[in-house]
Amino acid sequence: MRNLRRLLIILVLLFGVFVTVDRLAVRFAEGQAATKIQSSRGLATKPAVTIEGFPFLTQLIGSKLDEIKVHADDVKVPQSKVQLATLDADLTGVKVSSDYSSAVADHATGRVMITYESLTAALPNGTTVAYGGTPGKVKVSTNLAGHTLSGTADISVVGGDSIRLDHLSGTGDPLLDFAASQFAPSVPVAGLPSGLQLSSIEVDDRGIFVDASGDNVSLNG
Repeated sequence: MRNLRRLLIILVLLFGVFVTVDRLAVRFAEGQAATKIQSSRGLATKPAVTIEGFPFLTQLIGSKLDEIKVHADDVKVPQSKVQLATLDADLTGVKVSSDYSSAVADHATGRVMITYESLTAALPNGTTVAYGGTPGKVKVSTNLAGHTLSGTADISVVGGDSIRLDHLSGTGDPLLDFAASQFAPSVPVAGLPSGLQLSSIEVDDRGIFVDASGDNVSLNG
């Protein structure tokens, strides 16, 4: 009985050591992954990276992680007028290289937030966009046919990579209704992990939230 008790104590201690080492290893890996993502995407601040699942070390040995969650703020996208205020990605079945220089997920979902100011900066003809107070609608002021029109427009995802405004209405000028109906600018949204496609959009007083999903998604591309 005494030997069994000693064996149990030793097993508990060994398990405690394993858990401690495992948690230290996952924290180190999260830090390395965050550094790689920051460097590859030119982020001003290091993103938050969380590696899910236990134990981590057995996942690492297999070079495939169950799930990685990433959150980044103020994502500047070179050669794109639309900047991402926040980027969240949830990746599952992530194959990683030994030095964390590459990570490709079997499947991923994501959400980005775009401010009205950022979208306004990307639109032509002095067009401005603001919260419309209605789901799927935004307030728009634009210059059409030499006239400044203000009204509401639908906002939607098109082509899996762009945001479009259309169906401008409520301008209060029936003579320009036809011109307003031709209002349909679209703006590409860049900066998402390679493989993610835009799927849906929501708006509120904070900004524009766009959801995305995809397979074979690269954190580094």
